[in-house]
Amino acid sequence: MPSLRSFILFALAACIAACKTSDLQTSNDDGVNAVQFQDLVVPDGMTLYERFHESHSREEANWRFAHYIYTGQPKIDEVAGHLLLRMPQHSWTMVSDERPDESTRRLKFSRGRYTADYCITRQHGVTEMVIDYTTKIESS
Repeated sequence: MPSLRSFILFALAACIAACKTSDLQTSNDDGVNAVQFQDLVVPDGMTLYERFHESHSREEANWRFAHYIYTGQPKIDEVAGHLLLRMPQHSWTMVSDERPDESTRRLKFSRGRYTADYCITRQHGVTEMVIDYTTKIESS
């Protein structure tokens, strides 16, 4: 007959296994994590930058907030073209498309209560894409 100690160790091991984070989420002991929301578009060749918690996200009920930083080799126009093609397939509507200078392009999309602001820059042969995802707060 198994002992109480064996049962407790088994229950503890099962609990730890159940609490393990998924591959899409990174979490540290300080609670900071970066889970990419499924309705966002990220072009191939762009990699999420998670060191030092630059990328992070939070979701509670119908409220979402995220700040993601991606880096990669695709050119600005390749990234923008991919976003302009794919975001509408996820029910996003383009709100603005700005090009303040040669090395920066900013695309803003909305969908219901949510906004996704993409800032794409290229310097020294590397493209950086910053996504700020927010929930509009309804005022009464």
